[in-house]
Amino acid sequence: EFLDLRLVNGSDCAGRLEVFYNGTWGSICSNHMSQLTAITVCKHLNCGDGGEIAADFKYGAGSGPTWLDHIKCTEQHNSFWQCQSDPWDPRSCTNRAEETHISCSGRKEATSPATFVECPNSTSCSDREKLRVIGGEDGCSGRVEIWHRGSWATVCDDSWDMADADVVCRQLGCGSAVSALSEAAFGEGTGPIWLEKVHCKGTELSLWDCPAKPLFGRNCDHKEDAAVNCSGYPLGHLIPYPLLLHFRSDRPRRPTTDSTRISVPVILCIVLGALLCVVLAILAGQIRSARAQQR
Repeated sequence: EFLDLRLVNGSDCAGRLEVFYNGTWGSICSNHMSQLTAITVCKHLNCGDGGEIAADFKYGAGSGPTWLDHIKCTEQHNSFWQCQSDPWDPRSCTNRAEETHISCSGRKEATSPATFVECPNSTSCSDREKLRVIGGEDGCSGRVEIWHRGSWATVCDDSWDMADADVVCRQLGCGSAVSALSEAAFGEGTGPIWLEKVHCKGTELSLWDCPAKPLFGRNCDHKEDAAVNCSGYPLGHLIPYPLLLHFRSDRPRRPTTDSTRISVPVILCIVLGALLCVVLAILAGQIRSARAQQR
C-alpha cells in the first residue's frame, strides 16, 4: 500500500516524524540524519524550504514500530521517498531517544498545496486518470506510470506478470493484456519508482486494489521499469477463442510495432471472411443437390 508521512505531537510542520507503512504509523530513527534530510522532509510536507532536527525531544516518544533508519537525502532528491535508507524493519532502533523530531521554518497554508497535487490536471480525478502508459505507439502499450504525491512514477518489474498487466489494461479501457513486459521494454523512466512486488489476482478493477510493496531506497532502478502491451479491444468481443489464446501468448520483450500488433479491423475481416467461406460452401452444396435432383 502507498506511503504517507507526517509530523505529530506538535503542529503540521513541527513534531515527531512518522511514516505510514504496512498499514501502521511508525517512527523514523535519526541515526546519521543530516539537516539536509530534515529540509527534504519539510519541503515534502509543504512546510517551507528550511528545517532542522530538534534535539530536545519535546514532541514525546512514539509507541509503534520504528520503521526506518540511516536515511540520507541529497540535493538531487525532490521527494523524501527518493532518499536512501536501510531496509524496512519494525525495530530499526530500540531506543526511543533515537526517534526523529523535526522543526520546519514554514507553515502550511489553510488550503494545503497537497490538495492540488493529488491529480495530474485537476483537484479531483478517478483512478483511471492517475494511471498511464508511456513510450508505446498508442495509449494502450508502454511503460506503466502512476500518479502519486504530485508526480508521475514508475513501477518495478519484480513479480510483474500477466495478472498485473490485465488489471492495468482494464483500468485504462484497453481490453485485456497481450503481454507483461519487464526490463524497461519501452525505455527507462526518469521520476521516482513508487511500487514493487505488485501481486494482482487479475480480477481487480484498479491497480490500487492490488497488494504491493512501497519502494524505499535503491532496491530497484529504472532498468527494471514494468510495462504492458494491451489488446486494445474488449476481451472476447467478436474474437474466436483460439485466436484469443494466440494473441495472449508471450511476445518478445520490446515495444510492439505495426507488424507485430493485429488491429481490430484486421480481426473483423478475418472473422467475416471465415463466415463468408462457410456460407459459400453451403450454397455450393445446395446447388449441386438441386442439379442432381433435376437429372
